[in-house]
Amino acid sequence: MTWRCEIDNRSAVCLFAYNRPSHLRRVLIALENYKIKKVYIFLDGPKNFKDKILQKEILIDILSKKNLIIKLIKKKKNLGLCKSIKTGLDYISKKYDKIIIIEDDCIPRKEFFSFINSNFKLNFKSDEVASICGYQCPNIHNKKSKRIITLLLNFFIPWGWAISSENWIDYRKNFKFKKKTNILLKKKIPEILLKLIKINRKNKNIWSVDFMLYNFLKKKKYLYPSKSLVKNIGFDGTGVNSKISDNFHTFYTASNKMEFSVVQKKEFINKQQKFILANIKYYY
Repeated sequence: MTWRCEIDNRSAVCLFAYNRPSHLRRVLIALENYKIKKVYIFLDGPKNFKDKILQKEILIDILSKKNLIIKLIKKKKNLGLCKSIKTGLDYISKKYDKIIIIEDDCIPRKEFFSFINSNFKLNFKSDEVASICGYQCPNIHNKKSKRIITLLLNFFIPWGWAISSENWIDYRKNFKFKKKTNILLKKKIPEILLKLIKINRKNKNIWSVDFMLYNFLKKKKYLYPSKSLVKNIGFDGTGVNSKISDNFHTFYTASNKMEFSVVQKKEFINKQQKFILANIKYYY
């Protein structure tokens, strides 16, 4: 089956990059192969001379792309991933209704855009669904099946994902984390969120922790595919926020069908929670 990767005029594809030209190159090749027409690249500013050299290579790669319309937004100073994501999505959410987000170490597989686009049309209810995620944990990822089923899960993994501008603006406008919130809700907050909140107090550069907490308080969940539609290549020691590991690898097999009736099973919810708890140490 040929998967359609068309992006409508109300959607933007955003790619966040920093200092890994070889990783970014592979992502751009995938976008070209899927005939994505336009992409916004947010290039964070360099920290040092080495970063400047690597970013020169990135700029050469970007300029060489003939089949992609690239809108480059390059920062002079280093913001860090947290601020880079927030400022980038704040900017895009004023221009488009829907945003598809990829980082330079997340290669979308060929069904990724079809899954995102179809779920925006069929299953995205802003008061119930926070975002659509493309990566799937290895203990859920079903490589043997030819079908991709839509799952509703409790926790957010930002390795190839999508959000409505309405949801992003709502989060940015209304979320205000207070220490009292943690105290009042400590008995109700899931173990994963409690661990992430503690980690984030030491390292305040993790934007997704507040995003998850906000959506937990709003009782929103996340749409996922039953097979991973993103290959994460960032656990090779080159990432700022991740360590070396092969725990996140998922073998790809082609699919011939997608099912969009949303499945919400305790089995999958428990598996996701178990996997995240066991592997938090590698990427936070």
